[in-house]
Amino acid sequence: VRLNKDKILLAVCDGMGSGEEAQKTSDTTISLIENFYKADFDDEIILSSVNKLLTMQMTENYSAVDICVIDLKNALGDFVKVGAPQSFVKHKDSTEQVEGSGALPIGILQDIKPSISKKLLCQDDMIVLCSDGITDAFGDSNKLCTFINDTQTTNPQEMANLILSKAEELNDNAPKDDMTVLCARLFVNV
Repeated sequence: VRLNKDKILLAVCDGMGSGEEAQKTSDTTISLIENFYKADFDDEIILSSVNKLLTMQMTENYSAVDICVIDLKNALGDFVKVGAPQSFVKHKDSTEQVEGSGALPIGILQDIKPSISKKLLCQDDMIVLCSDGITDAFGDSNKLCTFINDTQTTNPQEMANLILSKAEELNDNAPKDDMTVLCARLFVNV
């Protein structure tokens, strides 16, 4: 989602469980997050507010949230995680993992402390966000990191398709959890 002329929001929101109920939880959570970001609130205020709204419902609406906000003016990426697995930045010659803090998903506790990392991105870097269904299928984040690093494509949609295909194959085409992959590539139009 384009937040304004200089900022882009990438997000994966994984509702606990799978199926329709998890989808509703994800939709609600991501809609709130998008609207708060569009209003230009700070990362911690956004997630704290969304968390409070979800916990007030007194239902089991839990979601792992993985966000990357890219400032197109300075190519700075803010990676914000609450209960989400690692993200990845595929550079020209290497792939970097962006770790979270291991915090519980949003909507469980009254107060949360999101993990926020800032990364300077470069021309042609590819950002990969995914749900835990993907990372669990690979067994560990290092195997997924190696797969991303060894995959020779610059097309984000193709990268997402290849990751998803491999994760399904590793699960004998019977996924144990929802699987979501979002890839985006940074390029400068000269």
